[in-house]
Amino acid sequence: MKKRVLKVLAVCLASAFLAACGGGNYQIPRDEFKQQVRTLAVLPILVDEQSNIRHPEAQKVVDLLRRHSQGREARLAELLRDAGSFFDVREVTQKPRDLAGRLLVRAPGEGGEDVLPYDFSGPVARKLTEEYVVDALLVIVLHGGDVTEKRWDRTRLNYLEAPYNSILAAALVIDRSGTVLWRLDEGQGRTFFTLQYPDFDEARYNKTQNVALKFLTVDGIERTLEEAEGGLIGREDYPKLYADLFDRIRKALKPGLMNPFARDSK
Repeated sequence: MKKRVLKVLAVCLASAFLAACGGGNYQIPRDEFKQQVRTLAVLPILVDEQSNIRHPEAQKVVDLLRRHSQGREARLAELLRDAGSFFDVREVTQKPRDLAGRLLVRAPGEGGEDVLPYDFSGPVARKLTEEYVVDALLVIVLHGGDVTEKRWDRTRLNYLEAPYNSILAAALVIDRSGTVLWRLDEGQGRTFFTLQYPDFDEARYNKTQNVALKFLTVDGIERTLEEAEGGLIGREDYPKLYADLFDRIRKALKPGLMNPFARDSK
């Protein structure tokens, strides 16, 4: 009897763990989300140019993010349609820069590493949901922020723990009033890529314990954004950063099957 109870408990814990990992962070009960959000509109990827991007050529970084993000929402919308979690998934065809300026509202307070630096405009969200006849909007925002983490040298013997200026990706579903119903990650979002790196080689050659933080060059950032995912036939040319982000969203945003005829509905 005791073994059976332990086995049942283990199964329950495993199920809870998988649900937590696979469902993002629902701000309302999952069943309520499923009833409330039957049709979803995917916005173009927004870039918050007023965020904490400390790169010496910050405007060029913003321009690269805008250029490489343009039109990417089409693939994400297709992935979500195939998943079958919504009756319909539509694409919002508006200029990302103008949309970001209208939808993103700077949040009050100083913020920090664990706080999203903005809210969403209720009137703009309502207008979009009415225009595209949907229940909610999927918003992805790329923005700058500092993330404290350990970065190791190539020997894996030394590391530098510090706040690294990074580009973060926040993915959220908001309703008609701009209220967040679901989010992929808590806080600012997960690191999309890091703008800085520790120069361990410079410290070693100068025989110092002081390791300098340096920024990627603009060319290095572009190559990072262009790097292909590889490994899958027919998808080798798609940028890995975007493919990984969209795959995480697809796996997490599954409130429940609504379209039994979807290709990825099992």
